[in-house]
Amino acid sequence: MSGQEGKCFPPDDEDQEEKDVDDDEEKESIKLSDFHRRAVNQALKSKNGHLDLFLRFLLGLSLESNQNLLRGLLTQTGSTTQTNEETVKRTVRYLSYKIEEESSPERIINLFHCLNELGANSLVEDMQTSLHSGTLSQIKLKPDQCSALAYLLLMSEEVLEFDLKTYNTLEGYQRLLPVVKTCKRALLDGCKLTYKSCETLASALQTPNSPLRELELSYNDLEDRGVELLCVGLNSPLCNIQTLV
Repeated sequence: MSGQEGKCFPPDDEDQEEKDVDDDEEKESIKLSDFHRRAVNQALKSKNGHLDLFLRFLLGLSLESNQNLLRGLLTQTGSTTQTNEETVKRTVRYLSYKIEEESSPERIINLFHCLNELGANSLVEDMQTSLHSGTLSQIKLKPDQCSALAYLLLMSEEVLEFDLKTYNTLEGYQRLLPVVKTCKRALLDGCKLTYKSCETLASALQTPNSPLRELELSYNDLEDRGVELLCVGLNSPLCNIQTLV
C-alpha cells in the first residue's frame, strides 16, 4: 500500500471539508431564494398581474421533480437536492410572510398559486377540510385563512351564490372578494365594505366571461370614490350585471 493510499485525514479535516460543502450549499440556497424574493416583489408591484404566471413558472423550477423533467433543456447549475429543499423552504417562508403583509386580494391569490407550485398547501388543505366537514362557520377566520378560502373557492368553480356574511371574520372580508368573479349572485350587503373594496369589485365586473349577474352592496359605506370605481367596472363592455342593489 502506498503512502498516499494509507493516508487518513484527521477527523477535524473531514469535519471541515463537510462544513465547507454545507456552507457552499447554504450560500447557493440563499442566493437563489434572494432571487425568488426579488421576483415576488416585482410581481406584487404589478397592478394588472402581468407577471403572475411567470412567477409561478419560475418558482416551480426550484423543485427537483420539475428540474428532472426539464433535464437537458436547462443549464446545469450544480445545485443539489439539499440546496433545492432549502431554497423551497426559504421561498415558502417568504411567500407566507407576503400573504400576511400584502393588501391586494388578487395578488394574494397568486401567492397561493405560487405556494401550490411549491407543494406547500397546508393552509388551503385546512380550509378545505373545514369546508367539507361543515365546521367552517364555527371558525373565526383570520385574514390569511380568508385568502386561502378565496383561493379554494376560485379553484372549485362551483360557486353559484356567494354570501359574504356566511363567513365569520372581522378583518378578512376584503380578501374574500375575488370570489365574486366566479359566482352568479354576490350578496355583500351589510359587510362593512369601504371604498377600498371597490377596486377589487370593479376588476371582478370586468372579468371576461364572468357569470356574475346580480350584485348586492346595500348597507356599506363605499363613499363617492368607491362608487366612481364601481362605475368604471359597470360601464365596461365586459360587465354582465343585470341587477345591482
